[in-house]
Amino acid sequence: MLNSASVPVAHSVPDLPGYVRTPFTNPPRLVDVRGMSAGSKVVCPYTQRPFLVPGSVSSGIASAPSLPQAPEPQERPRTTPVAPDTSVAAMSKPETTTPITPAVTPAPTQAAPELPYGSSISGRPGFVNSPYAAKHQLVDVTGLPVGMEVKCPYTGKLFRVPPQ
Repeated sequence: MLNSASVPVAHSVPDLPGYVRTPFTNPPRLVDVRGMSAGSKVVCPYTQRPFLVPGSVSSGIASAPSLPQAPEPQERPRTTPVAPDTSVAAMSKPETTTPITPAVTPAPTQAAPELPYGSSISGRPGFVNSPYAAKHQLVDVTGLPVGMEVKCPYTGKLFRVPPQ
Protein backbone atom coordinates (compact mmCIF):
# COMPACT_ATOMS: atom_id res chain seq x y z
CA MET A 1 0.00 0.00 0.00
CA LEU A 2 1.27 3.45 -0.92
CA ASN A 3 2.04 5.99 1.75
CA SER A 4 0.05 9.15 0.90
CA ALA A 5 2.91 11.31 2.24
CA SER A 6 5.18 10.05 -0.57
CA VAL A 7 2.62 10.67 -3.35
CA PRO A 8 3.38 13.97 -5.17
CA VAL A 9 0.73 16.60 -5.82
CA ALA A 10 0.00 17.68 -9.41
CA HIS A 11 0.23 21.33 -10.47
CA SER A 12 -3.04 23.15 -11.21
CA VAL A 13 -3.49 25.03 -14.48
CA PRO A 14 -5.24 28.37 -13.77
CA ASP A 15 -6.36 28.91 -17.38
CA LEU A 16 -7.80 25.38 -17.75
CA PRO A 17 -10.25 24.50 -14.97
CA GLY A 18 -10.43 20.77 -14.41
CA TYR A 19 -6.92 20.07 -15.72
CA VAL A 20 -3.61 19.61 -13.91
CA ARG A 21 -0.03 19.04 -15.01
CA THR A 22 1.38 15.65 -14.08
CA PRO A 23 4.50 15.83 -11.87
CA PHE A 24 6.12 12.88 -13.66
CA THR A 25 6.73 14.04 -17.24
CA ASN A 26 9.13 16.65 -18.54
CA PRO A 27 7.73 18.83 -19.93
CA PRO A 28 4.65 18.40 -17.71
CA ARG A 29 1.64 17.13 -19.66
CA LEU A 30 -2.04 17.82 -19.03
CA VAL A 31 -4.30 15.37 -17.21
CA ASP A 32 -8.10 15.75 -17.12
CA VAL A 33 -9.32 15.63 -13.49
CA ARG A 34 -12.79 17.11 -14.04
CA GLY A 35 -15.26 15.70 -11.54
CA MET A 36 -12.53 14.67 -9.09
CA SER A 37 -12.23 16.34 -5.70
CA ALA A 38 -9.10 17.88 -4.21
CA GLY A 39 -6.89 15.24 -2.58
CA SER A 40 -8.11 12.44 -4.88
CA LYS A 41 -5.46 9.95 -5.93
CA VAL A 42 -5.07 9.75 -9.73
CA VAL A 43 -2.85 7.47 -11.82
CA CYS A 44 -0.78 9.35 -14.39
CA PRO A 45 -1.82 8.04 -17.83
CA TYR A 46 1.70 8.61 -19.17
CA THR A 47 3.80 6.96 -16.44
CA GLN A 48 1.22 4.85 -14.55
CA ARG A 49 2.36 6.43 -11.25
CA PRO A 50 -0.11 7.92 -8.74
CA PHE A 51 -0.38 11.60 -7.81
CA LEU A 52 -2.83 13.74 -5.83
CA VAL A 53 -5.24 16.34 -7.21
CA PRO A 54 -4.29 19.74 -5.74
CA GLY A 55 -6.74 21.76 -3.64
CA SER A 56 -6.53 24.75 -6.01
CA VAL A 57 -7.99 22.93 -9.03
CA SER A 58 -11.54 23.93 -9.90
CA SER A 59 -13.76 21.16 -11.15
CA GLY A 60 -14.71 22.90 -14.39
CA ILE A 61 -17.57 21.06 -16.03
CA ALA A 62 -18.81 18.28 -13.78
CA SER A 63 -18.44 15.03 -15.64
CA ALA A 64 -17.40 11.49 -14.99
CA PRO A 65 -13.71 11.17 -14.15
CA SER A 66 -11.69 10.40 -17.20
CA LEU A 67 -8.09 10.31 -18.25
CA PRO A 68 -6.78 12.82 -20.77
CA GLN A 69 -8.48 13.02 -24.11
CA ALA A 70 -5.62 14.89 -25.71
CA PRO A 71 -2.52 16.70 -24.53
CA GLU A 72 -2.38 20.47 -24.66
CA PRO A 73 -2.19 22.00 -28.14
CA GLN A 74 1.48 22.99 -28.10
CA GLU A 75 2.44 19.35 -27.44
CA ARG A 76 0.50 17.95 -30.43
CA PRO A 77 2.03 19.52 -33.57
CA ARG A 78 4.13 16.42 -34.15
CA THR A 79 1.27 14.59 -35.87
CA THR A 80 -1.57 15.95 -37.97
CA PRO A 81 -4.82 13.95 -38.00
CA VAL A 82 -6.57 14.05 -41.34
CA ALA A 83 -10.28 14.71 -40.90
CA PRO A 84 -13.05 16.25 -43.01
CA ASP A 85 -13.91 19.93 -42.48
CA THR A 86 -16.43 19.97 -39.65
CA SER A 87 -16.03 23.56 -38.52
CA VAL A 88 -18.85 25.25 -36.66
CA ALA A 89 -19.33 27.71 -39.51
CA ALA A 90 -19.72 24.87 -42.00
CA MET A 91 -22.27 23.08 -39.81
CA SER A 92 -24.33 26.18 -38.97
CA LYS A 93 -24.86 27.46 -42.53
CA PRO A 94 -28.54 27.53 -43.48
CA GLU A 95 -29.50 25.43 -46.44
CA THR A 96 -29.76 27.36 -49.67
CA THR A 97 -32.74 27.11 -51.97
CA THR A 98 -30.65 26.94 -55.14
CA PRO A 99 -29.38 23.46 -55.96
CA ILE A 100 -25.63 23.00 -55.86
CA THR A 101 -24.20 20.87 -58.62
CA PRO A 102 -21.05 18.97 -57.70
CA ALA A 103 -18.01 19.36 -59.89
CA VAL A 104 -17.49 16.38 -62.14
CA THR A 105 -14.19 14.68 -61.45
CA PRO A 106 -12.79 11.93 -63.61
CA ALA A 107 -12.91 8.49 -62.04
CA PRO A 108 -9.51 7.31 -60.83
CA THR A 109 -7.96 4.73 -63.08
CA GLN A 110 -6.51 2.90 -60.12
CA ALA A 111 -7.87 2.39 -56.59
CA ALA A 112 -6.10 4.43 -53.93
CA PRO A 113 -3.47 2.33 -52.17
CA GLU A 114 -4.30 1.19 -48.66
CA LEU A 115 -2.45 3.26 -46.08
CA PRO A 116 0.07 1.29 -44.02
CA TYR A 117 -0.09 1.13 -40.24
CA GLY A 118 2.68 2.43 -38.01
CA SER A 119 4.46 0.04 -35.66
CA SER A 120 3.64 0.24 -31.95
CA ILE A 121 6.62 0.41 -29.60
CA SER A 122 6.56 -1.92 -26.59
CA GLY A 123 7.11 -0.06 -23.34
CA ARG A 124 6.24 3.32 -24.94
CA PRO A 125 2.44 3.66 -24.96
CA GLY A 126 1.25 6.43 -27.26
CA PHE A 127 4.37 6.35 -29.45
CA VAL A 128 4.77 4.55 -32.78
CA ASN A 129 7.32 4.16 -35.54
CA SER A 130 6.24 5.64 -38.85
CA PRO A 131 6.55 3.19 -41.76
CA TYR A 132 8.39 5.98 -43.62
CA ALA A 133 10.82 7.33 -41.00
CA ALA A 134 13.89 5.93 -39.27
CA LYS A 135 13.34 3.69 -36.26
CA HIS A 136 14.74 6.29 -33.84
CA GLN A 137 12.22 8.91 -35.07
CA LEU A 138 9.19 8.32 -32.84
CA VAL A 139 5.73 9.72 -33.55
CA ASP A 140 3.41 10.71 -30.66
CA VAL A 141 -0.14 9.44 -31.32
CA THR A 142 -1.37 9.68 -27.71
CA GLY A 143 -5.15 9.87 -27.57
CA LEU A 144 -5.73 9.11 -31.25
CA PRO A 145 -8.00 6.17 -32.11
CA VAL A 146 -6.76 3.03 -33.85
CA GLY A 147 -6.94 3.34 -37.64
CA MET A 148 -6.92 7.16 -37.73
CA GLU A 149 -4.87 8.67 -40.52
CA VAL A 150 -1.90 10.74 -39.35
CA LYS A 151 0.83 12.55 -41.22
CA CYS A 152 4.40 11.48 -40.54
CA PRO A 153 6.12 14.62 -39.19
CA TYR A 154 9.42 13.56 -40.73
CA THR A 155 8.34 12.70 -44.29
CA GLY A 156 4.85 14.22 -44.62
CA LYS A 157 3.37 10.89 -45.78
CA LEU A 158 0.13 9.47 -44.36
CA PHE A 159 -0.14 6.30 -42.29
CA ARG A 160 -2.62 4.82 -39.80
CA VAL A 161 -2.45 4.54 -36.00
CA PRO A 162 -1.79 0.88 -35.05
CA PRO A 163 -3.45 -0.96 -32.17
CA GLN A 164 -1.35 -0.66 -29.00
